[in-house]
Amino acid sequence: MKKLFGVTLLSFGLALAGCSNDSEKETTTKPTTTNEQQGDKKEEVKPENLKITNKDEVFHTYESDGEKKVNYSAIIQNDSKEIVDVSEINVTYLNKDGNVIGSTVDSTAFASPSVLKPGQKAYIINETDINPTDDVDKVELAVTPDITAERATELPVSGEVLDVNEDNTFISLTGQVKNTTKTPADNVDVGVAIYDKNDNLITTAYGQVQDTVNPGQKLPFEAQSPFLNFNTVTQPDHYEFFAFSYKYPEGTAGEGGDGEVTE
Repeated sequence: MKKLFGVTLLSFGLALAGCSNDSEKETTTKPTTTNEQQGDKKEEVKPENLKITNKDEVFHTYESDGEKKVNYSAIIQNDSKEIVDVSEINVTYLNKDGNVIGSTVDSTAFASPSVLKPGQKAYIINETDINPTDDVDKVELAVTPDITAERATELPVSGEVLDVNEDNTFISLTGQVKNTTKTPADNVDVGVAIYDKNDNLITTAYGQVQDTVNPGQKLPFEAQSPFLNFNTVTQPDHYEFFAFSYKYPEGTAGEGGDGEVTE
């Protein structure tokens, strides 16, 4: 956990816009178990045994240049006994009448890390446009976990700085990621969770390293939060972050594997 020092935040209010759940809840899931590389020796996992729990969530709305947007942040946890891919994410925004006013049909939700071991957490982020006359009353998250042979490796981050842009509308974490593995990392992402002094989730941030990180190499990154109205959120106090690379082991047919399934 990192405390915030030297971060200039202007015009913070006392109330957190949006809502966050006080109790944990299981997300709506339709899991699949299609990866043949799990092997015939392993007993088939029933879909109902793949469980992703929504540990915390918050949403914010804002208006800019006549447009209205809503963003959503969540922290999920793999409560299954399997390693799963959680990149299939659907977020739905509802008004007080239960009508859909926005969703990931028109936007993309990101997770970091996108491959979770049992008990591991990931940060979710999404942002989309809504009609200027609409008000968000509720957000529903649906994650479809899929058993995978892909593995996520946590990489060290150094030189990190959390700051706010000049317009006072985004929080971003910059730093360097080092590849401590023996193979090039083509897909490295960074997830950040930002909290107030009472450990309430304010927002998440997501970023990617733009180039391949060779073994022993350090490359810069920026993980940015969605747009925030700093007049309506509580002041950030501390944050957590991590960086991950992804790879299919040799003997699997997944992307990045050697194309040969080892029996």
